[in-house]
Amino acid sequence: MIVHFAEKGDSSNIISHCPNPAYTYNLTKAGFAGKEVWVIPELEGNQNLTARCEWLAENFTGIPVVIDAFEGGDKQTPSVMLSTADIEQIMKVANVTTIRIPELISWYMGHNMTNPAAWTDWVQDTIDFALNHNLRIYWSEWKTGSDIEELTSITLAGYEDTVTRLYQTNNQYQHPLIGYEITQVYSHWGASVQSWWVDENNGPHYDLPLEYVELYANLARNMGAEIIQFEPYWYFFDINGEPLEAMYTMWSII
Repeated sequence: MIVHFAEKGDSSNIISHCPNPAYTYNLTKAGFAGKEVWVIPELEGNQNLTARCEWLAENFTGIPVVIDAFEGGDKQTPSVMLSTADIEQIMKVANVTTIRIPELISWYMGHNMTNPAAWTDWVQDTIDFALNHNLRIYWSEWKTGSDIEELTSITLAGYEDTVTRLYQTNNQYQHPLIGYEITQVYSHWGASVQSWWVDENNGPHYDLPLEYVELYANLARNMGAEIIQFEPYWYFFDINGEPLEAMYTMWSII
């Protein structure tokens, strides 16, 4: 089980605070009794590496963390694209178990860049680094279709049995069953169960009815997902780090 912890700061349009990560982690671990529980920590979009490392050192001692090496953002270049040296710096202060590369091809396609040469070297360097340091690699995408599957196959060629592919449920076009079935072709797969959804006017929201989040999590579990990850933080926890109804529901069904 992997859970997103976020500190957005007061300047963000989304108010999100995780004031005591150790406290919230211990609650979460107890709630998912008997399961391995890791955390994806996010500090203000992870754009300041020094601040990110300081936050991790101060708040996540002893907590197994999954580090996002990529953050797309809304500019013409990715907001975050960690080098292996950057990852090493984070590993000095945090118990890193895994590197996650989320929505990379989706982001490039959204910026009309579909030549895999734009990202393949970076991806493969990151995967090789993870494997050489006994870290896991999670590849996380929400888009489906022949185009993105072809690009994913090219990018992950030779690494299919070592990368764990997560399907993100924040896809307004297909039911997660379709995404899970596509993702199952990989030796290791899982689900990123999210409360994000998009309305008919392409307006983004993060308050998907809980019954659907429950359905998506149960479906992934019953289909044999190795990993189930939950985000965003503010759907599952309040600004004091206390669990909300959605988190209690996940504890009761997983």
